[in-house]
Amino acid sequence: MKIIKYKKNQYKLDMAPLIDVVFLLLIFFMLTFAIQGQAMDIKLPQGQSTSNPVQQKDITIRISASGDLLLDNSPVTLEKLVDELKVKLASRTDKLVKIEPDKKAKYKQFAIVLDYARVAGAEDFSIVR
Repeated sequence: MKIIKYKKNQYKLDMAPLIDVVFLLLIFFMLTFAIQGQAMDIKLPQGQSTSNPVQQKDITIRISASGDLLLDNSPVTLEKLVDELKVKLASRTDKLVKIEPDKKAKYKQFAIVLDYARVAGAEDFSIVR
């Protein structure tokens, strides 16, 4: 019986593409590297600083499960909510009111507070859970 031996193909790693990539990277880094003295001298005009606006504390209305209201951690009745919100919103540039209802608060109470806040002059609302 005659056994035929096959030649195993020997794989060779071709270095030409690797050398091309290394040279391209070398050229890229040489062109993008900032050398001292290459920058242009630019004289920018001096800007006027504006006074930083004072961060205003958010107006928060909390609605408890029993329907009690807290306006910035002070108790308030539903009848006085509009008047007190008008006073607080009058001196503010942003008319944002955060409403934090309790998980067990009634939706009707939430809707009434939202409407009263709109009547008082609130324009933006953040509903926090």
